[in-house]
Amino acid sequence: MERDKSLSKVKVLFSAAWVFFTLSAFAQSKVEPSAASRPEVNYKQLHSISLGNQEGLFADGIKLKMDLSVLEEAEAVREVFDINEIPCDDIYGGVWKNAHVDIYGALKNAPDTFIVNLTNFSMPHVGRMTSNFGRRGSRRYHYGIDLKLQVGDTIYAAFDGKVRVQQYERRGYGYYAVIRHVNGLETVYGHLSKFLVKENDFVKSGQPIALGGNTGRSTGPHLHFETRFLGKPINPNYLIDFNNKVCHRDEYLVTNSSYRKTSQSSRVLTGASNYKEPASTSDNKFVSGTVKYHRIKSGDTLGAIARKHGLSVSKLCSLNNITPRTTLRIGKSLRIS
Repeated sequence: MERDKSLSKVKVLFSAAWVFFTLSAFAQSKVEPSAASRPEVNYKQLHSISLGNQEGLFADGIKLKMDLSVLEEAEAVREVFDINEIPCDDIYGGVWKNAHVDIYGALKNAPDTFIVNLTNFSMPHVGRMTSNFGRRGSRRYHYGIDLKLQVGDTIYAAFDGKVRVQQYERRGYGYYAVIRHVNGLETVYGHLSKFLVKENDFVKSGQPIALGGNTGRSTGPHLHFETRFLGKPINPNYLIDFNNKVCHRDEYLVTNSSYRKTSQSSRVLTGASNYKEPASTSDNKFVSGTVKYHRIKSGDTLGAIARKHGLSVSKLCSLNNITPRTTLRIGKSLRIS
């Protein structure tokens, strides 16, 4: 009797377990419909797959009204620098020579205003300033600042750019390098002892480019550092706070006043944070007139650009030092005034 009861209980438990596992297997085998088979997802994907439908963008069923002309403009302005290209060759008129600091002369088409992006700045060396931008006696002028170092200290690129010059001047810079930067500036590094990169190499901000030294016209180990635009020296204190080793702002506006010399002696080590630019002047020989640019887009031709801005093709070519056969590159700029 007891045996029969035990067998009955086992049968009941076995039946319950069988039912449980059957239901579990059925639940697991039930497949959710794929995203591609759901009509609401199909609708969203269909209407958000491309920005070219000229209607708008759908995100999770909500229509976001967008002016596609704004997107196209942003795409045209966005420019990724090709390390095989020459930085800012449109601004520098295509001039690139591996010789001398200032090879540009008084460029007749130089802009009178230009915005320089300073966001990825790196100090070329962390030493303290020992000589400032300014007069040296009655005849000489110091076009940069000096930073104290020991022979063999590492020198770093101030911004992204390409090495334009590596030369030696016995009565001047000694061993020196010039870098043309993506932001439009050129920086000069003087009195070096050894180069760590070569001419035409692309370098990143903060990358080691040389070792400090005491070569050329130098009375002790130091780095001579200059900031220039179109070959013309700009007081580095206008851009950089050498006390705190950072730039004053994310951008610097180059104007007529940027090229003005100061009457201050280079021996006066004025704190960079207190440095003030001279008042603007309109008689700068390096610049003339208001300058505007056209950013080249896909499909642009010299003829179309000239007509759009009321110019002749010959005038447009003259403004940009190019010929009618010059190949236009998307993202580059052409001067139009």
